[in-house]
Amino acid sequence: MEKKQQGYITLYLTLTLGIMITLVFLLLEAVRNETMRVETEGVMDLSLYSVFGEYHRQLLEQYDLFFLDTSYGQGRPDVKRSEERLQYYMNENFRKEEKNWYEVLDFTNLVCDNVTFECYQYAGDDKGQVLKDQIIDYMKDKTGIDKAEEFLSEFGILQKDGYLSKDFSKEWDMADGNLRRLIEQKKDEMIKEGAEEVPIGLDNPADYVKEVKAQGILGLVVPPKTEVSAMTIHPEYYFSHREISRGVGILREKETAIDKILENYLLWEYFMEKCGFYSSEKEPSVLKYQIEYLLFGNACDLDNLEAAVNKILHIREVVNFVYLMSDSGKMAEAESLALVVSLLLFSPEIKDAVKSTILFAWSYAESVKDVKILMDGNKLPLVKTKESWNTPLVNLPMFTAFLNQYEISNEGIDYEDYLRFFMSLKEEKELLYGFMDLCEMDIRITEGNEYFQMDGCIDAVKAKVNVSSGYGKGYEITRTYQYE
Repeated sequence: MEKKQQGYITLYLTLTLGIMITLVFLLLEAVRNETMRVETEGVMDLSLYSVFGEYHRQLLEQYDLFFLDTSYGQGRPDVKRSEERLQYYMNENFRKEEKNWYEVLDFTNLVCDNVTFECYQYAGDDKGQVLKDQIIDYMKDKTGIDKAEEFLSEFGILQKDGYLSKDFSKEWDMADGNLRRLIEQKKDEMIKEGAEEVPIGLDNPADYVKEVKAQGILGLVVPPKTEVSAMTIHPEYYFSHREISRGVGILREKETAIDKILENYLLWEYFMEKCGFYSSEKEPSVLKYQIEYLLFGNACDLDNLEAAVNKILHIREVVNFVYLMSDSGKMAEAESLALVVSLLLFSPEIKDAVKSTILFAWSYAESVKDVKILMDGNKLPLVKTKESWNTPLVNLPMFTAFLNQYEISNEGIDYEDYLRFFMSLKEEKELLYGFMDLCEMDIRITEGNEYFQMDGCIDAVKAKVNVSSGYGKGYEITRTYQYE
């Protein structure tokens, strides 16, 4: 009898194998999908790192700042260039090297289709706060709060009782005008009394000082044979004077909050470190007196230096006049000289008016010498004493001939300290914008950077990338990256 064949085992194995094969393919697909996800994230991070690795070299070398220049030396800055660079790096990192056929089997076959920077911030965004944050990060470990507080407290006396707001030029003019009116009145009285001649002429030693003041003092206080820069720029080409590009969103956050006084001081110190100023010019640079440009914003070096000198002169004039009023010995000298002058004019009643003009002239002459001391590179006591006063009253009629005769002090403040003080009075935004002007000036004179703009320099981005696979899958990934 013929035996029948049974197919139960074959059918069972067929069904089981089909399920197992399906499971294996599902697992392989899951592994492929996870591999594509992990590879996309890794390539995204690596490509962002590569893009930001193209930071502007001159900004780093000259200013220790990390920014990505979206002009890439090719014209006006455009964030799309950076998006294209990221897409390029993504595809280069996805691409497999061509070796043997079995080594180039691509189980992911990923391609970056599109890159968009949803948020990005330029150096000048938020009134320059983006730039400032990088500066503070750089300067954080270079100085301390004690020095900042000491510096600010030293200059506090200058603001006491509103001394800085006083304008002694007007007060001096009023005193001088009053004296001349008294002289004219005396002449009229003598004429009415029948005098044929009126031998009254104003021979006040303060007049010579007033003539010098009208001519300006820059030529008096700059050391002989010093070449003063007269370089002039066209401000409309630079950051603070043109229409600037704005970023999208604010991404950068300050890591550590620090005391506001210290933060301001660090900013001023950074400017003093990276910028040139009179007697410490930066080379190469367009403007030589860069700190002075930050403070006064004139297009010409000469105008900025003159503005700095006049501002120091004003402060010294106030301080010196206040000291004169407190020194009984010097007040007695001024009164004696005023009496002599008034008697020579046959008008003892004008003694007080003459004394006022002499005090103004004396404090001004001493102030000119103070500025001369600073411009010679020496220090100056913040507040005068009898020992530190350098202008004898007897020298007043020809005080300019004695400007080089002074005692050098090892204590006090110098020209740089006054520049720091002026920065403390300046609005932060104006300082930051002015500094970005300087960055543009000096970087544009370097090779390949003629189109450089600070409002085209990126500090941080939030990038969205669309990736597709040859196996029908697509991914969208978003990453935020910033210079630390």
